[in-house]
Amino acid sequence: MTKRFIFSIVLLITVLFSLESTAQNTKRRTSSNYSNGSKFYLNTGVGVNTRGVPFYIGLDYNGVHPDISIGGSFGIHNYKHYHKNHYRGHRAWNLSFNGNYHFNRIMNIPNNFDFYAGANIGLYSYSDRHDYPIDNWSYIRMGLQIGGRWFINDTIGLNLQFGGGTQYSGANFGLTFRL
Repeated sequence: MTKRFIFSIVLLITVLFSLESTAQNTKRRTSSNYSNGSKFYLNTGVGVNTRGVPFYIGLDYNGVHPDISIGGSFGIHNYKHYHKNHYRGHRAWNLSFNGNYHFNRIMNIPNNFDFYAGANIGLYSYSDRHDYPIDNWSYIRMGLQIGGRWFINDTIGLNLQFGGGTQYSGANFGLTFRL
């Protein structure tokens, strides 16, 4: 399973970077849309969960359309709890693909802000380890998300996203890097 996961991540990154080399770059650094001329966004941060702190990393490709991005993300959440000589551990991870519509152009929002909404589909896997039999399951899920970014300079921004479906948490907060 680990080899398949690593292969999936490498394949996702390879596909996204190959889009960079084959697509025509019609955007310029002086563009007025949300991407400010950047083809890729790298997102990383933490989620909100009642059991521990989830971590996520993702990559968005902004070359599809001036108002549309596609991308993927990986998130993982581990939690261990010991209570009265009993052990309980949870592990959840997800690998998802998403598409977002960015409202900056139609709402005339400055390009140091990015407001978006979209849909996602992905694999969600959960494992519950404790003193009793192990409970494991995985399935494909679909969901929706809404979020925003505030760029404090040309390359670094703060992101906040709410959503569900393929995520291990309902809210994510972190950093975005324009590449």
